[in-house]
Formats: sequence, structure tokens, C-alpha cells
Amino acid sequence: MNISPAHQPPARPRTFRHQRILRIQLDAYDRAVEVLADTVRQRNWPITATIGIANGGLAPARGISELLHVPSFHVDAKHNPTDATYTEATGTVTYDLSPLTTRPARRSLGGTVLVVDDICGTGATFATLLPELGVHLGPDVALRTVALCRNAGSVFDPDLWIWTVDDWVWFPWEPTLAAETTIEDLPIPSRVRTA
Repeated sequence: MNISPAHQPPARPRTFRHQRILRIQLDAYDRAVEVLADTVRQRNWPITATIGIANGGLAPARGISELLHVPSFHVDAKHNPTDATYTEATGTVTYDLSPLTTRPARRSLGGTVLVVDDICGTGATFATLLPELGVHLGPDVALRTVALCRNAGSVFDPDLWIWTVDDWVWFPWEPTLAAETTIEDLPIPSRVRTA
């Protein structure tokens, strides 16, 4: 496991209004993956693979890969000390790129690769991983960033994202929310947002 060189908290923390949990229902999630894949096609990016950032980026990366008919790989990265609601990011990203260092993976990763995460909270995970991936994948690989959500406080804009959020987000693969939780469902998307 590697640790990002920046050991200080992000310059601008994520925005949390602490008013409700923003929930992505399964139908909204499925449509978000379709809209992201459609946008990649429309931009005529020659995508050769996706890399999902575990854990949250695995499902959307696989979904986009299936729609684009390209392989999906993963890397492990962690920015929050726990998965508890409203946990503030530490500013230190731990990561493991070993799933990409095998010969079959490296041989498959050329051209343009989508790096996919569930949320871009502060931007630290993308900012840490992109240079490291570039070193491992080589100078001919173009990396594009994709997220389902971008927190309003992020200093980093992915190339593509669906929702800009200002509170904690619940994703369909997470444990069920407590009954007393105030919830606001995010709308079914019709377009992406771009940097």
C-alpha cells in the first residue's frame, strides 16, 4: 500500500449541509451509467478500458465498460478513515496499484482509459492516482476522469460527472439507511456535467 505525498488536510473541505442524505436510487444510478457511456461515445473518445477506484468506483466502471464493450480493471484507494456518514477526509490517500502491474493488465491498457469513482469529494484521490497511473501505464495512455457525483467543495473537476452534491451521498451498493434518516432522492439524469 502506498501513501500520497500530501499528508495535510485538503485546502478546501467537502461541502456538507447536514440536512439530509442524498440517495441515488437504482433507476437513477442505471441511467447515470448509460448517460456517461453515451457521452463518451458522442465525444468520440477511443476508450480501451476503464479503471474503477475501489470500492465505490467498481460498479460504475464495470457498468460503463459493459456498455462500451471494453475491459474493466481496478485499483484500491482510500481517503476517508472510516465509512461512517459525514466522516471528513484526511487529506492522505492510501492506494494499491498492484492489480495493474501484471503483464496482462499492462498490455491491455493503452489508448484512452477512463478512471472511474463514485464521488469526487475533495479531488485528492484523482489528483493522487493520475500521476501514479501515468507512470505505470506509460506515456501513450490518455487518462480521463469520470465520477457519478462531484462535491460542491471539490477543487478538482472530473472530465465527466452527473450530480453536483452538497451533502452526504448514499449509493445503491451501500447498507440500507436507518428508518429515521432524512432522505432526498437525486433525480434521474438526462445529461452529464463537464470540466
